[in-house]
Amino acid sequence: QAGRRSALLLLVRSSQGGQDPSDQQRRGDLERIELTFLGRKELELPELGDDLAKQAGEFETLDDLKASVRDDLEKEAGNQAESVLRGRLLDLLVEANPFDVPVSMVDRYIDGVIGEEPKLEPDQLQDVQDSIRPEAEKAVKRILVLDRIAETQALAATDEEIDSRVAQIAEVNNSTPENIYANLQKSGRLETLKRELTEQKIFSFIEQQSEITDGTAA
Repeated sequence: QAGRRSALLLLVRSSQGGQDPSDQQRRGDLERIELTFLGRKELELPELGDDLAKQAGEFETLDDLKASVRDDLEKEAGNQAESVLRGRLLDLLVEANPFDVPVSMVDRYIDGVIGEEPKLEPDQLQDVQDSIRPEAEKAVKRILVLDRIAETQALAATDEEIDSRVAQIAEVNNSTPENIYANLQKSGRLETLKRELTEQKIFSFIEQQSEITDGTAA
């Protein structure tokens, strides 16, 4: 009930005293502490209805909100499934075309992975490098396979495709293509965007093939 007061009495043993000698002598003595609670406030949850939906965003009804959440979950599940499929396709291509990768490329990849980690002792750094080397080798092989397919099939992202994607990003963010380009160049993410577009074209090409077997050429 509002305004209700309750008290809790605690007996605690003093762990330290002040600078005064008399305070030092009190160390270890029991001290009385009384805590007074003025009241309790219960958490009020909003009612699941159209009003909540309107507060959550540009939704008119609760059904609209539910539909939006459902769509987001379905898209996320679809993206995860697509990522798994693409990873498996790459693994099949690498397995079908075994090759060695330059140690220097693997080392650079590892340096990029652990470059942001706090400074490690030499023995710790070596342990980390050794632990991630197998995955680093796999990642480099995937990159080289993708690059080879892009080269042989002329699938590298074109300037027009990059312009189109930048325009889409600008529209979503209520900005201009010029500003998006400037931000991408400043952050060094323009090449990342180009690679993402190239990889999308590569995977579309791979998925359009009738069958992928261990004998498929990269």
